[in-house]
Amino acid sequence: MKRLIYILAIVAVVVAASGCTGDPWASNKTYSGNGVTFQYPGTWSENATKAVSTPSGSTGIIAVGNDADEQGFAVASVSGSGLSNSALEGILNQLKTEYKNQGFTSEKTLKVDGVQATMLSNPNPDASKVYTTVALWVKNGRIYIAAYASPDTDTATLERILSSLKTT
Repeated sequence: MKRLIYILAIVAVVVAASGCTGDPWASNKTYSGNGVTFQYPGTWSENATKAVSTPSGSTGIIAVGNDADEQGFAVASVSGSGLSNSALEGILNQLKTEYKNQGFTSEKTLKVDGVQATMLSNPNPDASKVYTTVALWVKNGRIYIAAYASPDTDTATLERILSSLKTT
């Protein structure tokens, strides 16, 4: 559990960069692969050159962001093969508790791909002055975890990405 949280924290830092102008949504891009499809700002790209470790049993992490932008997004899923939805919800609640123990105090409920998700934000930036927000949900026997890094506490970009996210 702590390893997964550590990995997502690394992902959030990996996708963070430095400085943006104009409307990043002027032309959206669509990512489709690793079991998910979502739209992201046209000024961002896939960070294929960034090495990211994935948790055991997870479907690959995809990270998008921009070297000229201070925002980034990553998503991974972990199979709950053989576990009931209530068991997966129990694991999800444990993850929420772990994040809250690490300072993620702002909590919001939203819909991602038609199911309820919880978004938790850390109001304190890390050493590189990056704020991290995570979203957690269960769908189709998998636990999904999305991480978002930003130079401020605004989560509008994350919410827009999550509103377009579909599992495939």
